[in-house]
Amino acid sequence: MPLLSVIIPFGLSKERPYIEERVLQKAKFFQSDENIEFIFVEGYSSKDHELKNFIQANHHIYLKDMDQKAFSQGRCRNLGASYAHSNVLLFLDVDCYISLDNFEKILKLIQIKNISQNINALIVLPVVYLNKEANEKLKQYDDKFWDILIQEDLFTAKNTWVKFFAPSSTSSIVINKHQFLRLGGNDENFIGHGYEDFDLFARILKACVSFEKMPTNLSYDARNWNFFNFKGFRSWFSLLGYEACFYGIYIYHFYHIEPNQNAYMQNKDKNHQLFYKHLKNIKKHDLKPLQVFKAKGEKVLMLFKDQNYDFKDISVYVGEIIYKNISDFFIAKELKYELLLDFLQQEKITKIFLDASIKLQFNGIDYCDIFYFQKGILPHSWFFAKKLDLGYKQDLNLSEQKLYQVKEYFLTLKKDEKKVILDFLSQNNDKHDLYEMLYYLINELYSFEHEGIFYQIIIDKEKMLIAQKHDKSFYPLRSFVYKPYLHELKSIRPFSFLMKILGLEYLGAMISHTKFYRLARKLFFNPKGFFEDLRAKKARN
Repeated sequence: MPLLSVIIPFGLSKERPYIEERVLQKAKFFQSDENIEFIFVEGYSSKDHELKNFIQANHHIYLKDMDQKAFSQGRCRNLGASYAHSNVLLFLDVDCYISLDNFEKILKLIQIKNISQNINALIVLPVVYLNKEANEKLKQYDDKFWDILIQEDLFTAKNTWVKFFAPSSTSSIVINKHQFLRLGGNDENFIGHGYEDFDLFARILKACVSFEKMPTNLSYDARNWNFFNFKGFRSWFSLLGYEACFYGIYIYHFYHIEPNQNAYMQNKDKNHQLFYKHLKNIKKHDLKPLQVFKAKGEKVLMLFKDQNYDFKDISVYVGEIIYKNISDFFIAKELKYELLLDFLQQEKITKIFLDASIKLQFNGIDYCDIFYFQKGILPHSWFFAKKLDLGYKQDLNLSEQKLYQVKEYFLTLKKDEKKVILDFLSQNNDKHDLYEMLYYLINELYSFEHEGIFYQIIIDKEKMLIAQKHDKSFYPLRSFVYKPYLHELKSIRPFSFLMKILGLEYLGAMISHTKFYRLARKLFFNPKGFFEDLRAKKARN
């Protein structure tokens, strides 16, 4: 299994001829090996091409989203994640470049942060946007020097090649695959260009990371990355990007024109308003999980009795889940089997997960796999299987290290938790060794969750997810990620406090999401770019 799956979405059109060239460059430059696999995902293309053969001839993976009617980066990223073989993902736009040196650093960080086992660990890459001249001038140098050349131009503020710097790319994130899928990936309600990556990144930060200090007025939008205050969601987004800066890891975005073919660009304002709506509801905003490719198209009926459950983590590996109370199929306190059968056929159910407390026999249903679920005898454990029998028959002959780990686990249990285990063995007249049985339950049979989130999933003895229990990643105020804002955070700012008391922060946040505010900010910070955009718009009209 590779350490990292890199997902590169693309779609071709006559209006954007440079995309095909950049796909060819990446397929030729990058090498899929035992450490990294590259997955090229084609969305909607309005131009014929032979890229599939070229990509596969260079030993990369090619996927095609046949359902796209208009190009969607988010859908491409989601599809690539479902088919990735690695437990760790990195999303790389076709316009972006990462040097081989920086890939080496990323691979080392993946191992140090243990991202394959820690679903809350992240790497967020900062991005340097290059100007038009850089596209040609960089080719005059060996690509081994590109990192230093661009960073020197950035750090000295010469801006010979640098258009602007964004401390967080928001789309180029290194993340645990299970975490990405369980969060629902990119929201496919964002159509066309913009903000689907912001929406995803906000959900990722909420789920994975805890900061000692959060920015004021999170809803405020500076509308670009030229800001200096610890205020608004962009400063929140910037924190982890600064972490990668200190490691010396950057990605570079090459200049390109932005034609509005297929109305791809004109939805940006609509997408912005949708993101703002979700941001205001960030504590509750949630998506249905995505599925791995083996579970795509599967529909699961989760039948419960007295208590509803939330098995979104399980859904990643079994299919889309529909939850139903068994009482929904009762009439006059009698189970109507025909109602249940009709529901299975109507919803095209392919799997049934039945609460083990429900005594129900399914006869003549050969088109559905039937599983049972119940809580295990170990703390925070669950049992998912086709039969409730534990199926433990053989002696395991544990090594000294494994035996020590199991004994250590047992010693950490509370008195009542130990009693549950011992009573279970006694009631079942089980003569097997206590520690061998525990090892079997922990490593071969049970799924485990921590604070409602599964970090190990085993279904009918098939290991779907084997990770480790971790809390959210925590960044204290003394962390280097706060360095750009440390002076402000340590200063007393009575004016900001007064703004909050008078409710002016809320008003400021609302104004920041208007088109007028965005244009005013651009005119102030980048007048050259403002008038270039104005001339381009007049030319199009």
